[in-house]
Amino acid sequence: MATLPKGYLDMGRADYAALDVQVQRVVFAELREIVRYTMGNGPVDSAIRVSNPAAPVDWLVAVKRITCKCERCRGSGTYRWGACVNGRMTHSAPCARCGGDGTMTFDDMRRGKVYDNHAICAAAR
Repeated sequence: MATLPKGYLDMGRADYAALDVQVQRVVFAELREIVRYTMGNGPVDSAIRVSNPAAPVDWLVAVKRITCKCERCRGSGTYRWGACVNGRMTHSAPCARCGGDGTMTFDDMRRGKVYDNHAICAAAR
């Protein structure tokens, strides 16, 4: 079974094209899993189909180009929490999950998954 190459998350199109097809499949599965963590199975698969990639490298590039609306701030870019007083939340700040943009890129999804794993491990200690 092929293993993930070092630095596969930061590779570009040319770097992915230089990989063996078996390694490309393993990298695609890992990239798709990162995006599925944020979006779920169905939306990710339909987003990849829409881009209609033809070559194996296009699948890898298509996964890294997927964006979605941030569920934490509901696309506003501002996360609100606390008590609701007169229809307004008592606290607000730029959303850390999407960086205050309201949309999540692949890097935002990757960072969110890693942070969630870190928080779960810290809570279990």
